[in-house]
Amino acid sequence: MKAHTCKTCGTEFSGNYCNNCGEKVIHPEDRKFKHFFGEFVNAITFADNKLWRTLKTMLISPGKLSNEFVEGRRKHYMKPVSIFFLANLIYFLFPIINTFTTNLQIQMNGLPYSHIVNQLVVEEIKEREITFEEYEKIYNSKTTELSKLLLIVMATMIGFFLWPVHIDSKRNLLADQLTIGLEVMTFILFFCFQLISVLILIVSLFGIKYYLFSDMVITTISCLMLLLFFAKVEHQFYGFRGFRLIINTILSLLVVIISLFVYRAILFFVTFWVV
Repeated sequence: MKAHTCKTCGTEFSGNYCNNCGEKVIHPEDRKFKHFFGEFVNAITFADNKLWRTLKTMLISPGKLSNEFVEGRRKHYMKPVSIFFLANLIYFLFPIINTFTTNLQIQMNGLPYSHIVNQLVVEEIKEREITFEEYEKIYNSKTTELSKLLLIVMATMIGFFLWPVHIDSKRNLLADQLTIGLEVMTFILFFCFQLISVLILIVSLFGIKYYLFSDMVITTISCLMLLLFFAKVEHQFYGFRGFRLIINTILSLLVVIISLFVYRAILFFVTFWVV
């Protein structure tokens, strides 16, 4: 068998792979288009298999993905942080529902801290000597950009706030809570929001009024989906049943709601400071 010198580490070896670092020997046929196309198709197919298996598991058996990750069975699924960032990317590429982008109008109306927002915005407009419309345009552009980065903060907050609720469960480590926090956020982005976004697009094609999907309707549907999600998580991931499962399911939904308010407040003040 022909001997080779590894291009990466310089080790002498025979065969197609370096015994020291695993580098593959590149043959002339490996550089042909046919081989390149085959590698591309294999990579896409492999990624798709992992992606769809991960999404299917998250939808049908919430909590199992995090449970498998914590237990060390990770080969057949995408990592929680990887699927979260993918969901984050898709959400911001198709921002039909602006719950997390949270424009200035949302920040100024109906939130617990909106009176502070209004006061700060009015003072800022006077100081800059610009119109509200000009400031709003600048703010919304910057807050959309920042929200892409800060969603990981909300996922982390959910994990932190879930910790005291489940401190006496079999998953009482903070790292476990942060893992399930990523799964929660991925479920919200993929299934609560993107699924509803698809429904909005479908009904709009048939001329059905968009107001049927008001903020109240979207919020109600999302909360119901999350209640079912957390009920499964309590059993699958935390091992609770009966009355404790019901109580923890409600508390977990409250954790998401509280985290959303805190996230929006953080997003406003970070944006206000940067703009």
